[in-house]
Amino acid sequence: MADRNRTVRRKERKEKEPDQATKDVKKDLKKDEKVPDEGAKAVENGEVPSGEAAEASGSVENGENKELQLELLELPPFEIITGDRIDPLLFKFQFKNVEYSSGRNKTFLCYLVDQGNAADGLLRGYLEDEHTGAHAEEAFFTQSLPDYDPARKYTVTWYVSSSPCSACATKIVEFLKVRKNLKLSIFASRLFEWEEPEIQAGLKALHAAGCKLRVMKPLDFSYIWDTFVENEDQPLNLWEDCKENYEYYHEKLADILQ
Repeated sequence: MADRNRTVRRKERKEKEPDQATKDVKKDLKKDEKVPDEGAKAVENGEVPSGEAAEASGSVENGENKELQLELLELPPFEIITGDRIDPLLFKFQFKNVEYSSGRNKTFLCYLVDQGNAADGLLRGYLEDEHTGAHAEEAFFTQSLPDYDPARKYTVTWYVSSSPCSACATKIVEFLKVRKNLKLSIFASRLFEWEEPEIQAGLKALHAAGCKLRVMKPLDFSYIWDTFVENEDQPLNLWEDCKENYEYYHEKLADILQ
């Protein structure tokens, strides 16, 4: 796997993370670009009022009032975004199973919940976060499953753009210990910082707590495309090396959990 390790790591392309403006997203994903700095994102997304942003910019140019500029550009925690269908361009960017890819600083979590009652059907949706605020994994238990009934049996399946960080793994284990009637399976597009000891410890703790962990196969990406993406009845054309990268991550996860 040493050769494959090098191959996958070199496949990283400097892609700009798509924002919520469709025109900008389409333009960015057609060519490789560097990810803009956080200050530029804040101005483009309207997070900093235009007048104040201009004032801050002028302060930098004149070498004056730098503290004001830093205060204006300080971003608040991002809120959890919930929905039913993901934009196809966001899906293709965020779920791409490359390693160490720039711009992919979010977690997308698509979920299916069987509440043990056929009349209720499956609960389905997705969560999107930024790593500066609450993470999607924790938000699922507090926002997507708020009316938890200890008398029911829940079978929950997550399809996530990356595996949980160590902090989220700890919180998930705590939830599973309290909710004995909930079975969780996590299918991850890629492994988040899998080389770090604390990340490996978190994955092992999840496995020990009864959580099923698996890397997403090419067929899983097609399933998400059909189930959670605004695909307009268009088929998914998987990216180059999707299968090779799956095999790479699959082997890494197996080594961690053995």
